[in-house]
Amino acid sequence: MKKLVRGFVLLVAVLLLQLTILPPNEALSDNQDMSLTQLNIKVMPEFINPEGWDYNIPSLLVGYHGTFVNNSDLPFTGEIKFSAPTHLESFTPGFVAKFENYEDTNPVEEDYTVNLEEGYFSWIPQNPIAPGEEYYFVVEYFVAAIEGVVDRSFTFEYAADFDVENMSIDVYAPYRVENFKIDKEADLNSMTFGLEFHMYEYTDVKQGEVYDLTVSYTKDNIVTTMEALNDFSAPDDDAHAGMFQPAPTQNSGFLSTENVIMLILILVFVGAFVFLILRKKKDTPKEVIKTPKKIVNKEEEIKRLRKMLADGAIDEKMYKEKRAKLG
Repeated sequence: MKKLVRGFVLLVAVLLLQLTILPPNEALSDNQDMSLTQLNIKVMPEFINPEGWDYNIPSLLVGYHGTFVNNSDLPFTGEIKFSAPTHLESFTPGFVAKFENYEDTNPVEEDYTVNLEEGYFSWIPQNPIAPGEEYYFVVEYFVAAIEGVVDRSFTFEYAADFDVENMSIDVYAPYRVENFKIDKEADLNSMTFGLEFHMYEYTDVKQGEVYDLTVSYTKDNIVTTMEALNDFSAPDDDAHAGMFQPAPTQNSGFLSTENVIMLILILVFVGAFVFLILRKKKDTPKEVIKTPKKIVNKEEEIKRLRKMLADGAIDEKMYKEKRAKLG
């Protein structure tokens, strides 16, 4: 049950990551029947610690949220493999699950194995993937890749195992850090409730291409973002009774139901750790966020979508759907 709760909590944090340069693994990408059309990689330092983690070591949660398409004329019943940096210190598998579609918020856990020697996750989808069908999935894990005591840093490097039509890397800064820096300029930057969010977008990614980011920041404590969110104040009334929970310790279990709900709302919306974006989304007329049937200037349209995302007029899912249609 705890495993399911952890996966549910981290439902948008997930798919395939490599923190050190690994050579392309032909065994992981030789199946031409399945193509990876969308890949969102989330990089979340000191966001939350997995159960049993050494509380004195900052954790890096990395997750992949992807979409496969069956291009063959037959149902796909084979094995799916994704490489993972199992050689890194304290590598800890988190969760593998599938979703019915982009709207689905009820992941179904897949039975998976991790090959620690060869470095990959593998699983067989519970149900056959029909010809032309999309398969939405998430994969996540933790590593101890953050170096430094107060001035901390880590390097993220991803070597693509597959060709990917549209890929993005989202980097979330820990709560209340100083001097948060990334060595490359992001396509989108946002900040809400003191939480920084940086998005990098790529198209036509080819197998073997390497994408790297070096992240540094100053932080003089080991409080995770989730623990900080636990301490957010809410009105002192019956409706919010029970929301206040002490920051979890290494042996105190994982998350309360209230915090699970809070985290889901936080992660579903870009940069968001905000409820305001949810309100704006509900209040925004549909015609405001419709993509024009004819786009005269692709670059201008991309800038417009980024602004709408940063302003909270559309959520991350809507942004990625519209961005993908632009090619």
